[in-house]
Amino acid sequence: MIKKFAVIALVTVCGAVCAAPSNAGAQGFGLKGGLSYGNVSNSGALPGSVKQRTGYAVGISLSSSGIIGFGIEGLYAQRGVTSETTGFSRDLNYIDVPVYLRLALPLGPIKPFAYAGPQGSYELKCGTDSGDCDGSGRPKVTYAGVIGAGVRILGISLEGRYVYGLTDLKLGTVTTTDSYKTRSFLILAGIGF
Repeated sequence: MIKKFAVIALVTVCGAVCAAPSNAGAQGFGLKGGLSYGNVSNSGALPGSVKQRTGYAVGISLSSSGIIGFGIEGLYAQRGVTSETTGFSRDLNYIDVPVYLRLALPLGPIKPFAYAGPQGSYELKCGTDSGDCDGSGRPKVTYAGVIGAGVRILGISLEGRYVYGLTDLKLGTVTTTDSYKTRSFLILAGIGF
């Protein structure tokens, strides 16, 4: 199932690149990578001090040019949370496929932009201090909303993105069975071709 989702995501992005016009002004194919700061909602229910998981995100992107456009990406991203007191931890690795509406301001070589849209994610791995966290009833496919902004200068971009998870991860602890949803902040750099 993991390979199937990854193949579908890559085929979708690559197919969109091939189907788009070859005019360089009509599209932007690129590579992105950066840091991912992951956390979960309701972290106050975890006993002790809760830390976010710092990981990375890397992948490919396709976006249209112009003042109003679209974007789609395929990213490998790491998220999670750790409680220092109890040893409770979840290291979550995903393939993220955000699709968003993009607004750009062409100001010569400097192009600030902002975007927002939905994201689907497929869980590749969930790890704990004692191994995998299989059997917890967590969904493998999750949904989120993304919002972000950045600047593109001569084919190089720098952006910040907030990912607001909408799917209950069913990560209940000894103290609560409340809903837990991912929250992430990403700082990404990219290069367009």
